[in-house]
Amino acid sequence: MSSLTTAALAVALLATCATSAMAQSFSPAELDRMAQERQREIGPRNWGPPVAAKPDGALIPLPGPAACMSPRTDFEPVYAGPGTTFRKAGVAAPQLAVSTTRVNGWVKIYRAGGTSAWIPEGDLVPYRPSLSDHPTGCKVDGIRPADRMVIFSYPVR
Repeated sequence: MSSLTTAALAVALLATCATSAMAQSFSPAELDRMAQERQREIGPRNWGPPVAAKPDGALIPLPGPAACMSPRTDFEPVYAGPGTTFRKAGVAAPQLAVSTTRVNGWVKIYRAGGTSAWIPEGDLVPYRPSLSDHPTGCKVDGIRPADRMVIFSYPVR
């Protein structure tokens, strides 16, 4: 590319940027005035009373006992069965509902949607919070009926 072409492109680019910046020259008072005019054109809005949040209802118990634990490293793979020969089912979340079901060094975990997966027992560590000021205790409470998410609580700080 010749230096003349490069210079022309640079000038065109600068002109485009300068035009865009200059188009935003309204003062805050002018913007407020235009907003009020637009509001008068639109007219008042009545959205009705606030909608009450639907109660979640009682938690559904997990299929068996579960402990709250963390994966050894971020994004540990989890599998559809107890071994790497099974289909990869995803990656482990920062907190896991770990069941008492163990097969050949693999442990079953409960996941969202009422599903389960398997992770090597050596890839689990006691629960550790993602943030330093987060509570250090973790308890598996059950499954929320509305979206089948596993719910945890944090009783110890």
